[in-house]
Amino acid sequence: MTVGQTQKIINVNIVTEKGILEQAILLMENGKIIYVGPENGQEAEHVYDGKGATLAPGFIDLHVHGGAGFDFMDSTQEAVDGICSFHAQHGTTGLLATTMTAPIERNLEILEFYSNIKENKGAKVVGVHMEGPFINPVLKGAQNGEWIEPPTLANMQRVFSVTRPGLVKLMTLAPELVTEEEVFDLLREQKVVASVGHSLQDYDGACQCLRKGVNHATHLGNAMKGLHHRDVGIIGLAMQNPEMTFDFICDGIHLSPNFIRILAKACELNQMMLITDAMRAAGLDDGQYDLGGQNVTVRGDEARLADGTLAGSVLTLDKALSNFMQFTKIPLEKAIYLLTMNQAKKLGISDTKGSIEVGKDADLVLLSNEYQVMATWVEGKIVFEKAED
Repeated sequence: MTVGQTQKIINVNIVTEKGILEQAILLMENGKIIYVGPENGQEAEHVYDGKGATLAPGFIDLHVHGGAGFDFMDSTQEAVDGICSFHAQHGTTGLLATTMTAPIERNLEILEFYSNIKENKGAKVVGVHMEGPFINPVLKGAQNGEWIEPPTLANMQRVFSVTRPGLVKLMTLAPELVTEEEVFDLLREQKVVASVGHSLQDYDGACQCLRKGVNHATHLGNAMKGLHHRDVGIIGLAMQNPEMTFDFICDGIHLSPNFIRILAKACELNQMMLITDAMRAAGLDDGQYDLGGQNVTVRGDEARLADGTLAGSVLTLDKALSNFMQFTKIPLEKAIYLLTMNQAKKLGISDTKGSIEVGKDADLVLLSNEYQVMATWVEGKIVFEKAED
């Protein structure tokens, strides 16, 4: 396909911010959406027949470690292409390459690698999510405690000294361990989403940190204090203050379906974001896998360390969407926000991504009636098409 050629997707029901447009078409050119609406008779060099399926905005994953046998910590082009191609098969068009706790020098090397990466196959790497090493060792989860570092100003400055501006989009940290207010100032200056996670933060402390800019929570309900009647913690803050956004793993294992239903009733939908937290075993058979230097056993939909600790997931975003809709009975036109516009707004990229609108990037996913991914486009390029049965 030549750059500049017009593409046309016909016979689709399009999910927009104003609702679902039935029997509509979409036109794109140079990777951008140029028309959304009823058939207008415009010809195009390439026509794709959606055969009555649903065309939705491409999914954005804020927290994904790997898939298809690769981990973003591998820091190779092969790994990036493998992970991003795999998740594109499940509707993801943009993601944050998520790191984890490792020796600080290794983390810096990995950040340098992602600072210099240009293009990749499949879903687009729109930035990096640093999950560690600035976490609380008491709630380290599946992270390696030997390599945890304190969230000091000096350590933060080392991080930003090796990264290109805007690379680190999100950082998970334990704010109760921050002893220098300048840390929060630096994160704001760098336009990093400061997210509380792997943390013992209580409700009062979380409220104070919210005022300092820590306005997101990583995998809510996991690696943090639970909802207690005398200290509602981070979960309680999210339930009563819509300024506190959060992501969560909707596999029915990390959080029970009942808990997810409670979240959906207590919180505003624009606070909530579905993530995978997928590790390298996603898309592969049961067996033994590595995660951050630790052995993980995968059985079915569960990934655990030898002591039983949950170690990421093997979830994909299409499955997370299906689960969320099944658990909560919330329809697609509302649930879709939890994979698209909510993330785009949080990352500051909603001017180009997150919804189907004229002028935005043509990041699209075609869904069957059973919400199976039929095709995926990233900036107008088809990166996945399901073979016909």
